[in-house]
Amino acid sequence: MIATLRCALTVLFLAVCFRQIAAAEQQLYAPPPEPEIRRAAIAWAQDHGADPELLKAVESQWDFQGAPSSPDDRFDALIRTFYLVDPEARELIDACRSGDLNRLATGFPLLETQAALPLFHENLRYFFARYLAVLTMYDEALDLFARIDPAHVVDPAGCLFYKAVCEHSLLLKEDGLATLKSLLTSTEDVPVRYSTVATLMQADLEALQEQSLDEVARQMRDVERRLTLGRAGQQVQRVEDRIVNTLDEIIAKIEQQQGGGGGGGGSQGGEQSPDQAPTGANDSYVGGIKGKGEVDPEKLGHKDGWGELPDKAQAAAKELINQQFPFHYRQAVEEYLKRIAQRSAGNE
Repeated sequence: MIATLRCALTVLFLAVCFRQIAAAEQQLYAPPPEPEIRRAAIAWAQDHGADPELLKAVESQWDFQGAPSSPDDRFDALIRTFYLVDPEARELIDACRSGDLNRLATGFPLLETQAALPLFHENLRYFFARYLAVLTMYDEALDLFARIDPAHVVDPAGCLFYKAVCEHSLLLKEDGLATLKSLLTSTEDVPVRYSTVATLMQADLEALQEQSLDEVARQMRDVERRLTLGRAGQQVQRVEDRIVNTLDEIIAKIEQQQGGGGGGGGSQGGEQSPDQAPTGANDSYVGGIKGKGEVDPEKLGHKDGWGELPDKAQAAAKELINQQFPFHYRQAVEEYLKRIAQRSAGNE
């Protein structure tokens, strides 16, 4: 009896310990209450030498006319406080307001400073990262998000949401799902607009298959986005290489299915009836490229380079998309190939 009791107590003790460990490992994010963040903002302004008149202007930013304030409202009030008191913050915010991309590209030293003052540095980083995300400058935004602790941000739900938008747009499946899980399960006061879109992004990423035609179409749109932003460097080239390689592999697989798997050109002669359309392409996986898509250009060959996708490959890709995917995929391919042709012509 005593042994049984000891065993039961041991099991109960271990269960309590495991629950405590799990709770400690799960980071919970909650926006600070309005009075707390208001006091912190005014104290920050005083420490930065704000005179009585300026302090009065700061206090007016926190007057919500008796209405309850949301975390987003408090974040805006905090950014206005920074704008009034700190010249460097004012320069950054003015550059965002004016849309001065040249000034934005030069960077801001205060964003690189170690977060000795989390209230100031972390929230300004979030402000700028969110701005970059809205501009679809997802890579630059994620560089900043990686240095932000949502626990120090006045609007943690917004911070996690915009980070997830960047990860979703760049097809960073694992990172995006982790961020969305934190937003949907470990964050308080999440607005309905965020939770609704986050749930859709979560389902979309969960269904995303690597090296499928779905992923290729999205990568094509990503290349278009980068070129529109004037990004034509190595990152774009890596995405382009992945697209061409994956398309080549998918098309080769389809040709094998249609022609019996040989190289005898069964897919080249005659027309294919609708009931012979390839199946399973939506689920196709092709090996060869993993991780960040690092590709050795010497192994690719000029025939697989940017702007040289063969006519046959173009036609096969379009036919496959027309048969099995929604209209916007076909648009993505056509716009992508159009850009290929324009850029190739410009380089001749």
